[in-house]
Amino acid sequence: MLTINQLEASYGGIRALRGVSLRVEQGEIVAVLGSNGAGKSTLLKAISAVVKPTAGEILLEGVPTPRVPYRVVEAGIVHVPEGRQIIPNLTVYENLMIGCFLRNDHQQIQKDLEMVYHYFPRLEERKKQYGGLLSGGEQQMLALGRGLMAKPKIMMLDEPSLGLAPIIVNQIFEILTTINREQGATILIVEQNAYKALSIAHRGYMMTTGLVEAEGNAQELLERENLEEIYLGQAGGNRN
Repeated sequence: MLTINQLEASYGGIRALRGVSLRVEQGEIVAVLGSNGAGKSTLLKAISAVVKPTAGEILLEGVPTPRVPYRVVEAGIVHVPEGRQIIPNLTVYENLMIGCFLRNDHQQIQKDLEMVYHYFPRLEERKKQYGGLLSGGEQQMLALGRGLMAKPKIMMLDEPSLGLAPIIVNQIFEILTTINREQGATILIVEQNAYKALSIAHRGYMMTTGLVEAEGNAQELLERENLEEIYLGQAGGNRN
């Protein structure tokens, strides 16, 4: 579904990505893990064409992705950003409709709206409420629902657990697992909560300082004795 080959990107003189390669197969949940500054969010922004790569390639179903953000969405890659970034002065329903602004299949849009309400019943209860009045957990559900309304081939999630209470994090991750199982959704998830992300992922990549330090199936990574060392970036430090 998605292939990244030797991707590089910089902010000013800082190399945020230093030759990152990974793949996401159709129907998989793939986790990209690492501490702050590892390059995880930059990776998603580069895929979304928000950040311009300086080298490497990004392929969706074997075809190079567009380098204009809205064209990336049209191609089927949807980015649910860190911090949710819903529009606070629009209602829940209006926020969800923004997710499908590039679509014109009106009957399917209604079916997808019903699907989102099925997975996130709280959103249906609050569909006329302004997004800014929702709790943090509800806003994260809204951000995920908005992403689903774009009918993505692959949905990229940036730190979906950030700032949420553990019970809400559990709910969010359970819903992601259900959507993947029932809808066959392909998900690339960036997370600092390594153990939580690996608990729902099929495979994972560990990043430190712009590099992929380790990769494997989720269970293998969970069982690695040095998982915490890599996660904290110490392995990357020793390497340099």
